[in-house]
Amino acid sequence: MKRSKKLLALLLSVLMTASLFPVAAFAEDTDPYAALREGVGYVALGDSFTRGYGAGGRWQDQIYLNDTYGNFACRNVDGSYPNRVAEAFGLYAPDDIRDTDAKLWPLAHDAVSTAYMLDLLGVDDGYRDEEFTYAKSYMTERYETDLAYFGDPESLTLDGKSVYGETGEIMSVRELIKNASLITVGLGQTDVIYKAQIFGLDSLDLSDIKALPGGVANIVKLLYNYFDYWKGAYPLLLDFIKENNPTAKVVLIGTLNPIKDATLKDDGLLPIGSAINIIMDLMNAYTKQCALKYGYTFIDISDVETPASVTKMSIGHILSISDATEYALIAHPTPNGYAQIAERIITAVEKDLNRDSGAGGFFAAIVAWFKAFFEKIAALFGGFAG
Repeated sequence: MKRSKKLLALLLSVLMTASLFPVAAFAEDTDPYAALREGVGYVALGDSFTRGYGAGGRWQDQIYLNDTYGNFACRNVDGSYPNRVAEAFGLYAPDDIRDTDAKLWPLAHDAVSTAYMLDLLGVDDGYRDEEFTYAKSYMTERYETDLAYFGDPESLTLDGKSVYGETGEIMSVRELIKNASLITVGLGQTDVIYKAQIFGLDSLDLSDIKALPGGVANIVKLLYNYFDYWKGAYPLLLDFIKENNPTAKVVLIGTLNPIKDATLKDDGLLPIGSAINIIMDLMNAYTKQCALKYGYTFIDISDVETPASVTKMSIGHILSISDATEYALIAHPTPNGYAQIAERIITAVEKDLNRDSGAGGFFAAIVAWFKAFFEKIAALFGGFAG
Protein backbone atom coordinates (compact mmCIF):
# COMPACT_ATOMS: atom_id res chain seq x y z
CA MET A 1 0.00 0.00 0.00
CA LYS A 2 2.75 2.44 1.00
CA ARG A 3 4.73 1.45 -2.08
CA SER A 4 1.73 2.20 -4.32
CA LYS A 5 1.31 5.61 -2.73
CA LYS A 6 4.99 6.39 -3.25
CA LEU A 7 4.75 5.42 -6.92
CA LEU A 8 1.63 7.51 -7.27
CA ALA A 9 3.36 10.48 -5.65
CA LEU A 10 6.35 10.07 -7.98
CA LEU A 11 4.18 9.87 -11.06
CA LEU A 12 2.18 12.91 -10.02
CA SER A 13 5.45 14.79 -9.45
CA VAL A 14 6.66 13.91 -12.96
CA LEU A 15 3.26 14.90 -14.35
CA MET A 16 3.44 18.31 -12.68
CA THR A 17 6.98 18.82 -13.97
CA ALA A 18 5.89 17.97 -17.51
CA SER A 19 2.98 20.38 -17.28
CA LEU A 20 5.39 23.16 -16.32
CA PHE A 21 7.94 22.28 -18.99
CA PRO A 22 8.79 25.49 -20.96
CA VAL A 23 8.12 24.04 -24.39
CA ALA A 24 4.47 23.77 -23.46
CA ALA A 25 4.35 27.46 -24.33
CA PHE A 26 4.66 26.42 -27.97
CA ALA A 27 1.10 25.17 -28.12
CA GLU A 28 -0.18 24.23 -31.53
CA ASP A 29 -2.54 27.19 -31.58
CA THR A 30 0.32 29.69 -31.00
CA ASP A 31 0.45 32.41 -33.67
CA PRO A 32 3.98 32.26 -35.15
CA TYR A 33 3.61 35.88 -36.30
CA ALA A 34 2.73 37.20 -32.84
CA ALA A 35 6.35 38.15 -32.19
CA LEU A 36 6.31 40.50 -35.17
CA ARG A 37 3.40 42.36 -33.63
CA GLU A 38 5.10 42.87 -30.28
CA GLY A 39 6.73 46.18 -29.46
CA VAL A 40 7.37 48.28 -32.53
CA GLY A 41 7.11 45.34 -34.89
CA TYR A 42 9.25 45.97 -37.98
CA VAL A 43 12.00 48.59 -38.38
CA ALA A 44 13.49 48.96 -41.87
CA LEU A 45 16.82 50.82 -41.95
CA GLY A 46 18.14 51.87 -45.32
CA ASP A 47 18.49 54.30 -48.18
CA SER A 48 16.36 54.85 -51.29
CA PHE A 49 16.29 51.11 -52.03
CA THR A 50 14.54 50.59 -48.71
CA ARG A 51 12.43 53.69 -49.09
CA GLY A 52 11.18 52.35 -52.41
CA TYR A 53 12.35 54.83 -55.03
CA GLY A 54 10.40 53.85 -58.14
CA ALA A 55 8.42 51.08 -56.44
CA GLY A 56 5.15 52.66 -57.50
CA GLY A 57 6.40 54.21 -60.69
CA ARG A 58 7.22 57.84 -60.01
CA TRP A 59 7.96 58.40 -56.37
CA GLN A 60 7.68 62.11 -55.54
CA ASP A 61 4.33 61.94 -53.74
CA GLN A 62 5.36 59.10 -51.43
CA ILE A 63 8.42 60.29 -49.52
CA TYR A 64 9.08 61.95 -46.21
CA LEU A 65 8.88 65.60 -47.17
CA ASN A 66 11.96 66.66 -45.25
CA ASP A 67 12.13 70.11 -46.79
CA THR A 68 8.64 70.91 -45.47
CA TYR A 69 8.99 70.08 -41.80
CA GLY A 70 5.65 69.39 -40.16
CA ASN A 71 4.25 67.20 -42.93
CA PHE A 72 3.69 63.91 -41.13
CA ALA A 73 2.16 61.93 -43.97
CA CYS A 74 3.69 59.25 -46.12
CA ARG A 75 5.10 56.59 -43.83
CA ASN A 76 4.69 54.13 -46.64
CA VAL A 77 5.66 53.87 -50.26
CA ASP A 78 3.25 51.57 -52.05
CA GLY A 79 5.14 48.60 -53.45
CA SER A 80 8.32 49.15 -51.43
CA TYR A 81 9.69 46.01 -49.85
CA PRO A 82 9.07 47.20 -46.25
CA ASN A 83 5.45 47.93 -47.16
CA ARG A 84 5.04 44.52 -48.81
CA VAL A 85 6.64 42.73 -45.85
CA ALA A 86 4.41 44.60 -43.38
CA GLU A 87 1.31 43.62 -45.37
CA ALA A 88 2.42 39.98 -45.49
CA PHE A 89 2.69 39.79 -41.70
CA GLY A 90 -0.40 41.86 -40.93
CA LEU A 91 1.49 44.77 -39.38
CA TYR A 92 -0.37 48.02 -38.80
CA ALA A 93 1.24 50.67 -41.04
CA PRO A 94 -0.58 54.03 -41.07
CA ASP A 95 0.72 56.85 -43.24
CA ASP A 96 1.05 59.34 -40.39
CA ILE A 97 4.54 58.91 -38.92
CA ARG A 98 3.34 60.30 -35.58
CA ASP A 99 1.13 57.25 -35.02
CA THR A 100 3.04 55.36 -32.32
CA ASP A 101 0.64 52.40 -32.63
CA ALA A 102 2.26 51.64 -35.98
CA LYS A 103 4.04 48.32 -36.44
CA LEU A 104 6.14 49.48 -39.41
CA TRP A 105 8.88 52.10 -39.17
CA PRO A 106 10.74 52.55 -42.49
CA LEU A 107 13.62 54.76 -41.36
CA ALA A 108 14.94 55.22 -44.87
CA HIS A 109 15.59 58.08 -47.26
CA ASP A 110 17.46 58.44 -50.50
CA ALA A 111 21.22 58.92 -50.06
CA VAL A 112 21.32 57.77 -46.43
CA SER A 113 24.68 56.23 -45.60
CA THR A 114 25.74 53.89 -42.80
CA ALA A 115 27.64 56.76 -41.17
CA TYR A 116 24.47 58.86 -41.27
CA MET A 117 22.52 56.15 -39.44
CA LEU A 118 25.28 55.75 -36.85
CA ASP A 119 25.14 59.48 -36.16
CA LEU A 120 21.37 59.34 -35.75
CA LEU A 121 21.87 56.54 -33.22
CA GLY A 122 24.47 58.58 -31.35
CA VAL A 123 27.33 56.19 -32.03
CA ASP A 124 30.51 58.29 -31.88
CA ASP A 125 32.61 56.06 -34.09
CA GLY A 126 34.91 58.22 -36.17
CA TYR A 127 32.95 57.50 -39.35
CA ARG A 128 31.26 60.88 -39.67
CA ASP A 129 30.80 61.41 -43.42
CA GLU A 130 31.95 64.99 -43.80
CA GLU A 131 32.64 64.54 -47.52
CA PHE A 132 29.04 63.90 -48.47
CA THR A 133 26.33 63.91 -45.81
CA TYR A 134 27.45 67.12 -44.15
CA ALA A 135 28.78 68.83 -47.27
CA LYS A 136 25.44 68.78 -49.12
CA SER A 137 22.83 71.23 -47.88
CA TYR A 138 19.86 68.98 -48.66
CA MET A 139 21.46 66.17 -46.68
CA THR A 140 22.11 68.48 -43.74
CA GLU A 141 18.47 69.60 -43.75
CA ARG A 142 17.31 65.98 -43.87
CA TYR A 143 19.53 65.03 -40.95
CA GLU A 144 18.29 67.97 -38.88
CA THR A 145 14.71 66.89 -39.58
CA ASP A 146 15.44 63.27 -38.68
CA LEU A 147 16.90 64.45 -35.39
CA ALA A 148 13.71 66.41 -34.73
CA TYR A 149 11.56 63.37 -35.51
CA PHE A 150 13.66 60.53 -34.11
CA GLY A 151 16.61 62.01 -32.23
CA ASP A 152 17.49 61.60 -28.56
CA PRO A 153 20.27 62.96 -26.32
CA GLU A 154 22.66 60.33 -27.64
CA SER A 155 22.36 61.54 -31.24
CA LEU A 156 25.20 63.57 -32.71
CA THR A 157 24.37 67.16 -33.55
CA LEU A 158 25.53 69.38 -36.36
CA ASP A 159 27.55 72.20 -34.78
CA GLY A 160 25.32 72.09 -31.72
CA LYS A 161 22.34 73.51 -33.61
CA SER A 162 20.11 70.45 -33.71
CA VAL A 163 17.11 69.97 -31.46
CA TYR A 164 16.57 66.45 -30.14
CA GLY A 165 13.10 64.97 -30.44
CA GLU A 166 11.45 68.30 -31.18
CA THR A 167 8.09 66.73 -31.99
CA GLY A 168 7.95 64.81 -28.72
CA GLU A 169 5.57 62.34 -30.32
CA ILE A 170 7.81 59.71 -31.87
CA MET A 171 10.21 57.25 -30.30
CA SER A 172 13.87 57.84 -31.05
CA VAL A 173 15.47 55.55 -33.60
CA ARG A 174 17.40 54.05 -30.69
CA GLU A 175 14.15 53.08 -28.92
CA LEU A 176 12.60 51.85 -32.14
CA ILE A 177 15.48 49.43 -32.64
CA LYS A 178 15.34 48.30 -29.01
CA ASN A 179 11.64 47.44 -29.33
CA ALA A 180 11.61 45.90 -32.81
CA SER A 181 10.86 42.24 -33.45
CA LEU A 182 12.06 42.36 -37.08
CA ILE A 183 14.84 44.61 -38.39
CA THR A 184 16.04 44.79 -41.98
CA VAL A 185 19.25 46.63 -42.83
CA GLY A 186 19.68 47.88 -46.38
CA LEU A 187 22.69 50.19 -46.21
CA GLY A 188 25.79 50.35 -48.38
CA GLN A 189 24.55 51.39 -51.81
CA THR A 190 24.90 55.08 -50.96
CA ASP A 191 28.19 54.59 -49.11
CA VAL A 192 29.88 53.04 -52.12
CA ILE A 193 27.99 53.34 -55.41
CA TYR A 194 26.19 56.65 -55.10
CA LYS A 195 29.24 58.49 -53.81
CA ALA A 196 31.37 57.07 -56.62
CA GLN A 197 28.71 58.23 -59.06
CA ILE A 198 28.67 61.76 -57.66
CA PHE A 199 32.43 62.16 -57.43
CA GLY A 200 33.41 60.11 -60.47
CA LEU A 201 30.77 58.98 -62.94
CA ASP A 202 28.98 62.30 -63.22
CA SER A 203 32.23 63.93 -64.35
CA LEU A 204 32.96 61.28 -66.98
CA ASP A 205 33.09 62.79 -70.46
CA LEU A 206 32.13 60.14 -73.00
CA SER A 207 33.04 62.40 -75.90
CA ASP A 208 36.68 62.54 -74.87
CA ILE A 209 37.94 59.11 -75.91
CA LYS A 210 41.46 59.74 -74.67
CA ALA A 211 40.25 60.65 -71.19
CA LEU A 212 37.92 57.65 -70.81
CA PRO A 213 40.49 55.14 -69.47
CA GLY A 214 41.64 57.61 -66.82
CA GLY A 215 38.04 58.47 -65.90
CA VAL A 216 37.05 54.83 -65.53
CA ALA A 217 40.18 54.10 -63.48
CA ASN A 218 39.28 56.99 -61.16
CA ILE A 219 35.78 55.59 -60.64
CA VAL A 220 37.16 52.15 -59.81
CA LYS A 221 39.61 53.71 -57.34
CA LEU A 222 36.77 55.62 -55.66
CA LEU A 223 34.68 52.47 -55.43
CA TYR A 224 37.46 50.61 -53.61
CA ASN A 225 38.11 53.53 -51.27
CA TYR A 226 34.42 53.88 -50.38
CA PHE A 227 34.11 50.12 -49.98
CA ASP A 228 36.90 50.11 -47.39
CA TYR A 229 35.24 53.01 -45.56
CA TRP A 230 31.84 51.29 -45.51
CA LYS A 231 33.38 47.99 -44.41
CA GLY A 232 34.62 49.74 -41.28
CA ALA A 233 31.33 51.48 -40.45
CA TYR A 234 28.86 48.68 -41.23
CA PRO A 235 29.73 46.28 -38.36
CA LEU A 236 29.44 49.14 -35.87
CA LEU A 237 25.76 49.40 -36.76
CA LEU A 238 25.35 45.64 -36.35
CA ASP A 239 27.15 45.84 -32.99
CA PHE A 240 24.61 48.44 -31.87
CA ILE A 241 21.66 46.30 -32.94
CA LYS A 242 23.07 43.16 -31.32
CA GLU A 243 23.80 44.97 -28.07
CA ASN A 244 20.45 46.77 -27.85
CA ASN A 245 18.17 44.03 -29.21
CA PRO A 246 19.84 40.61 -29.14
CA THR A 247 16.57 38.72 -29.70
CA ALA A 248 15.34 40.56 -32.81
CA LYS A 249 15.10 38.78 -36.15
CA VAL A 250 17.60 40.73 -38.28
CA VAL A 251 17.83 40.49 -42.06
CA LEU A 252 20.78 42.00 -43.91
CA ILE A 253 19.92 43.06 -47.46
CA GLY A 254 22.68 42.72 -50.02
CA THR A 255 23.36 45.11 -52.85
CA LEU A 256 23.18 45.09 -56.63
CA ASN A 257 24.72 46.60 -59.70
CA PRO A 258 21.75 48.30 -61.38
CA ILE A 259 23.70 48.83 -64.62
CA LYS A 260 25.41 45.44 -64.76
CA ASP A 261 24.23 44.87 -68.34
CA ALA A 262 24.93 48.40 -69.62
CA THR A 263 27.39 48.93 -72.46
CA LEU A 264 29.48 52.03 -73.08
CA LYS A 265 27.41 53.15 -76.07
CA ASP A 266 24.31 52.00 -77.94
CA ASP A 267 26.39 49.90 -80.31
CA GLY A 268 26.37 47.15 -77.67
CA LEU A 269 30.14 47.02 -77.39
CA LEU A 270 32.30 47.43 -74.28
CA PRO A 271 30.12 46.14 -71.40
CA ILE A 272 31.32 48.84 -69.02
CA GLY A 273 28.51 48.28 -66.55
CA SER A 274 29.91 44.94 -65.50
CA ALA A 275 33.23 46.58 -64.59
CA ILE A 276 31.92 47.31 -61.10
CA ASN A 277 30.52 43.82 -60.52
CA ILE A 278 33.62 42.97 -58.54
CA ILE A 279 32.78 45.68 -56.00
CA MET A 280 29.21 44.40 -55.73
CA ASP A 281 30.54 40.89 -55.20
CA LEU A 282 32.87 42.13 -52.47
CA MET A 283 30.05 44.02 -50.74
CA ASN A 284 27.72 41.03 -50.88
CA ALA A 285 30.42 38.66 -49.66
CA TYR A 286 31.16 40.95 -46.73
CA THR A 287 27.48 41.38 -45.87
CA LYS A 288 27.02 37.62 -45.95
CA GLN A 289 30.09 37.21 -43.74
CA CYS A 290 28.59 39.68 -41.25
CA ALA A 291 25.31 37.76 -41.29
CA LEU A 292 27.15 34.57 -40.34
CA LYS A 293 29.15 36.34 -37.63
CA TYR A 294 26.14 37.95 -35.96
CA GLY A 295 23.69 35.13 -36.53
CA TYR A 296 21.60 37.19 -38.94
CA THR A 297 19.98 36.33 -42.27
CA PHE A 298 21.48 37.49 -45.58
CA ILE A 299 19.28 38.24 -48.60
CA ASP A 300 20.93 38.27 -52.02
CA ILE A 301 19.34 40.84 -54.38
CA SER A 302 22.10 40.96 -57.00
CA ASP A 303 19.84 39.54 -59.70
CA VAL A 304 16.62 41.50 -59.09
CA GLU A 305 15.12 43.41 -61.97
CA THR A 306 16.20 47.01 -62.71
CA PRO A 307 15.23 49.32 -65.60
CA ALA A 308 18.69 49.02 -67.13
CA SER A 309 18.71 45.22 -66.87
CA VAL A 310 15.31 45.00 -68.57
CA THR A 311 15.98 47.43 -71.43
CA LYS A 312 19.75 46.85 -71.85
CA MET A 313 20.48 50.58 -71.70
CA SER A 314 23.92 51.94 -72.52
CA ILE A 315 25.89 54.22 -70.21
CA GLY A 316 25.77 56.83 -72.95
CA HIS A 317 21.97 56.71 -73.00
CA ILE A 318 21.74 56.82 -69.20
CA LEU A 319 23.98 59.88 -68.94
CA SER A 320 21.97 61.62 -71.69
CA ILE A 321 18.72 61.50 -69.67
CA SER A 322 17.89 65.06 -68.63
CA ASP A 323 14.94 64.37 -66.32
CA ALA A 324 16.40 63.94 -62.82
CA THR A 325 13.69 61.54 -61.67
CA GLU A 326 13.95 59.30 -64.73
CA TYR A 327 17.73 59.33 -64.38
CA ALA A 328 17.50 58.24 -60.75
CA LEU A 329 14.98 55.49 -61.49
CA ILE A 330 17.59 53.71 -63.61
CA ALA A 331 19.69 53.10 -60.49
CA HIS A 332 16.89 51.35 -58.58
CA PRO A 333 14.84 48.16 -58.92
CA THR A 334 11.69 48.12 -61.00
CA PRO A 335 8.36 47.63 -59.16
CA ASN A 336 8.77 43.93 -59.94
CA GLY A 337 12.31 44.09 -58.56
CA TYR A 338 11.02 45.43 -55.24
CA ALA A 339 8.46 42.62 -55.16
CA GLN A 340 11.28 40.12 -55.65
CA ILE A 341 13.19 41.57 -52.67
CA ALA A 342 10.09 41.49 -50.48
CA GLU A 343 9.33 37.88 -51.38
CA ARG A 344 12.84 36.81 -50.42
CA ILE A 345 12.57 38.52 -47.04
CA ILE A 346 9.12 37.07 -46.39
CA THR A 347 10.28 33.57 -47.35
CA ALA A 348 13.33 33.78 -45.06
CA VAL A 349 11.33 35.06 -42.08
CA GLU A 350 8.53 32.53 -42.58
CA LYS A 351 11.06 29.73 -42.81
CA ASP A 352 12.45 30.66 -39.40
CA LEU A 353 9.01 31.13 -37.89
CA ASN A 354 7.75 27.82 -39.22
CA ARG A 355 10.88 26.03 -38.04
CA ASP A 356 10.46 27.45 -34.53
CA SER A 357 6.74 26.75 -34.55
CA GLY A 358 7.27 23.24 -35.88
CA ALA A 359 9.81 22.41 -33.19
CA GLY A 360 7.53 23.83 -30.56
CA GLY A 361 4.59 21.85 -31.86
CA PHE A 362 6.64 18.66 -31.82
CA PHE A 363 7.76 19.10 -28.21
CA ALA A 364 4.31 20.20 -27.15
CA ALA A 365 2.90 17.01 -28.64
CA ILE A 366 5.43 14.91 -26.70
CA VAL A 367 4.56 16.71 -23.46
CA ALA A 368 0.85 16.20 -24.13
CA TRP A 369 1.43 12.48 -24.76
CA PHE A 370 3.35 12.03 -21.52
CA LYS A 371 0.74 13.99 -19.62
CA ALA A 372 -2.02 11.71 -20.94
CA PHE A 373 0.10 8.64 -20.22
CA PHE A 374 0.82 9.62 -16.63
CA GLU A 375 -2.79 10.59 -16.04
CA LYS A 376 -3.84 7.09 -17.03
CA ILE A 377 -1.17 5.53 -14.81
CA ALA A 378 -2.19 7.78 -11.94
CA ALA A 379 -5.82 6.80 -12.39
CA LEU A 380 -4.81 3.16 -12.48
CA PHE A 381 -2.80 3.42 -9.29
CA GLY A 382 -5.57 5.43 -7.73
CA GLY A 383 -7.91 2.52 -8.45
CA PHE A 384 -5.48 0.10 -6.88
CA ALA A 385 -5.08 2.34 -3.85
CA GLY A 386 -8.85 2.43 -3.40
